[in-house]
Amino acid sequence: MDEIKKLQLPPVVPEIKLPQQAAEERPFESWEFRSGGAVFDFKQGRILLNKQDLSKHISENLTHLAASYWTQLSRRLENYRQWALKHVVDPEQLAVFAAMVHAMLTKIGGRLKKKFDEKIDGIAFQLEEGQLLLNGINVNAFIAMARRHPTPKARIFLKGVKTRLGVMLSNRLGNPNYEKIRTIVEELFSQIDQELLRPPTEVIYLPPKSSA
Repeated sequence: MDEIKKLQLPPVVPEIKLPQQAAEERPFESWEFRSGGAVFDFKQGRILLNKQDLSKHISENLTHLAASYWTQLSRRLENYRQWALKHVVDPEQLAVFAAMVHAMLTKIGGRLKKKFDEKIDGIAFQLEEGQLLLNGINVNAFIAMARRHPTPKARIFLKGVKTRLGVMLSNRLGNPNYEKIRTIVEELFSQIDQELLRPPTEVIYLPPKSSA
């Protein structure tokens, strides 16, 4: 009996619970981009320049800062857009971001008295080094992103871009500037068709039901 009393029970190890990640939580994506001494960011639906609201900065300073300043800012803002299209994979946020950049560049372009784009049925387009921009969205880069990440959300945005390209192909108003890029529009329209034929990722296929 004395030997039984001397036995010691092992210590109780408390249960460790791992934190559960919400199913809808998105992975964090950094939008910070540095160009020279400027730091760009995109937070809560606003584009920031050195932590200041860029849209407000443009509105308050557009008429009295030198043209050379706005030329440099336009170049850096365009570089930021190109960087985001290559590094950010959320098409919904990219669409919002690209539209904001487009609006800002258009506003600055007016100050510099440079024609930024042409319009067909309300669709703004621009051709830059073989890359087609529709309402500020680089169609070539967007197709490439959708090819790397063929998610259901990317397919939705591809369909929207395809609709806009279809409007341009009709060229109902006979815009002569559009005829110069018709071949490019036709090629991009065809590329989107090919991408839409691919099955999207993030689809869970359930196993067949058991016969038992």
